[in-house]
Amino acid sequence: MPDELVLSGNNIINVEIEGRPLRLEVRPDAAGAPTINPAIAQQLGFKPGMFGGILAIGPTRVTFNSAVHKINFGGKPEKQRVIWAMRDVSVIADGTISPASLPYKRVKFELNARSSGERLYRYALDNFGFLGRFGIGTTIRAQAKKMQVIFSLIRDQNMVSAPTGNWLATNYKGVFSGPSTSTITYFGVERPTRPMALGLPLAIGDLAMTNVAVRVSDYGDATGIAEQAAATDPAATDDQEIVVVGKKTRDVDLRVTVGRGILNKCSSLTYDMDKREIRMSCGF
Repeated sequence: MPDELVLSGNNIINVEIEGRPLRLEVRPDAAGAPTINPAIAQQLGFKPGMFGGILAIGPTRVTFNSAVHKINFGGKPEKQRVIWAMRDVSVIADGTISPASLPYKRVKFELNARSSGERLYRYALDNFGFLGRFGIGTTIRAQAKKMQVIFSLIRDQNMVSAPTGNWLATNYKGVFSGPSTSTITYFGVERPTRPMALGLPLAIGDLAMTNVAVRVSDYGDATGIAEQAAATDPAATDDQEIVVVGKKTRDVDLRVTVGRGILNKCSSLTYDMDKREIRMSCGF
């Protein structure tokens, strides 16, 4: 087994689960345990094990089960916990898998042709949630608060929940900058989001994020965030008035998903499990 796996295109690998050949989509935002589509689990006759539960995606509840099964990545079969839900987790493969679940020291995603003037960005590698169910990424400090950052290769926009959107509105002068739209989140569930412009850039190491999509009604309420016109048009507000752009909130788990809009300026994204490091080669 080589130390490094290099992926490109749709990032699909061939594996065997309990002897059946399957195609899994490698995604940094995938759960730590390999996750397969329900039809595959049914065909393989999988029975729920000790660990399962319900994932809330807005008002939608997605029931999931798990059990330990043999997986072969091209060498000696090994036992891993496998997850399956009542909805498909991938529309282009039989399931998804995190780089952290693969038997390689490094997993490198080749994103674009290398450009002149690129530099290397480095971040500490963290696993988030039980069974890594929130994916792998890095932890940054934002206004002295811890914020989890996950990189996504399947969506263009940066995305946050309503509570994180409220917090960014209050602390980074965020305002809604466009109408609501429908966005596919996880397991094919569509949720309403609105674009937010940040008056103060959110620093992710040496990167500066200036816009996010807010899941306006998930895990909270983002109706207290100001509209861009009210925040920028002098005629829309008295210059002596204090404009509250976000609701006061108690401590929340701050998370942001960084999309391809930023990563399209990078030639590669590497997850080094041996050194516990994420490396991005980018031309920002």
